Amino acid sequence: MINSTIHNQTISSTDSVVHRPTRQVTYIGAILAFVFIFFGLIGNVILITTILSVKKLRTNTINIFIVSLQFNDLLNIGFNQLFVGLSYANDHWVGGRLICKLVVYFSTVCMGCLLWHHCLIAIHRLIVVVYPSLLRRMSIKTYIIVSLVITRVLPIACCIPSFLTDSISYSHQALRCSIRNKLQIFINLTVLILLPNVIIIFCFLGIFFHVYHASYTSGRTNTPSVSTSHSLRREIRITKMFAVLFTLFFLGYHPYGFVRAYDKRRQLHPDIFVLLTLLYCISICASPFVYGIMNNQLRHECMRVIFNCWHCQKIDDYRKYSHSRLNSTVPTALTVIHDNGDDGRASPSMRHLTSQQIRKKSSTATIVNTAHV
Repeated sequence: MINSTIHNQTISSTDSVVHRPTRQVTYIGAILAFVFIFFGLIGNVILITTILSVKKLRTNTINIFIVSLQFNDLLNIGFNQLFVGLSYANDHWVGGRLICKLVVYFSTVCMGCLLWHHCLIAIHRLIVVVYPSLLRRMSIKTYIIVSLVITRVLPIACCIPSFLTDSISYSHQALRCSIRNKLQIFINLTVLILLPNVIIIFCFLGIFFHVYHASYTSGRTNTPSVSTSHSLRREIRITKMFAVLFTLFFLGYHPYGFVRAYDKRRQLHPDIFVLLTLLYCISICASPFVYGIMNNQLRHECMRVIFNCWHCQKIDDYRKYSHSRLNSTVPTALTVIHDNGDDGRASPSMRHLTSQQIRKKSSTATIVNTAHV
């Protein structure tokens, strides 16, 4: 009843003609969405399990941010993108009005968390590469706690206008609910999108110019320090990894947001929104594979964890097989022991076996006694 209410919701005067995505596009979109959702969930679970199970990984500051990011992606993929894929598969929204609104809230919070995570990671990269003396004076534990709190509290606080007003309605173009409150849209664009993007870009530019200047200076003086050069290259590799992740998210999410903001009169074809939604889904599902490709340590540890799980499964299967074989031999042994003759005495085969055992014991005892003498 609730689904049909949303599906047959009255359209405003600006939507006199209901524009819906074509069935072929939604069908293909559903298949691709479920494929990326599956691999995204598996990749995130493996990455989180690997970091939390390996001590040298979970004590690293960057890996703590990665785990927090991947938990955010798990919620986004397992809840938001899953219902979007189901709406494409059924060609209408499934889940009811409450789930429709929750998906909007969770999408906003997850998007804000992800961007502010990248923002604070970029600030941390800038401090590590450009201002290492400041890093030695600051408390890393305090910075991590404050960063993780900000990335969660700020997006939730930005959703307050939507909580206070009924500003979420169903969109036939996107086959899901969307925000109609202009104040909420302005807050999302400025606080959750533009501000962290500007900070991230400036941080990466600062790191780039610092590395370029350091390379140019060391090349002119011809006195590079081996340890400093190795440490700098390592930090640059980590910075490149997060730069690729940010670029992937930028190219995946921002086109959808900009198109939705531009198409206020809903003149674009709805199939475009399906394509842009798939780009966003791909961008958040591909992050574990970017970590595996660009971080050798994470890749090796993930492979080791997967191999250990597979090896443990083989050991468990072998133990179960051995236990079943042992249980199957017990009735046979009991049958042999109770093999008696008709008159209650032992059968000839049992008497022969008993006499052989007695001879073996006596011969063994004789050998032992002779050796003792």
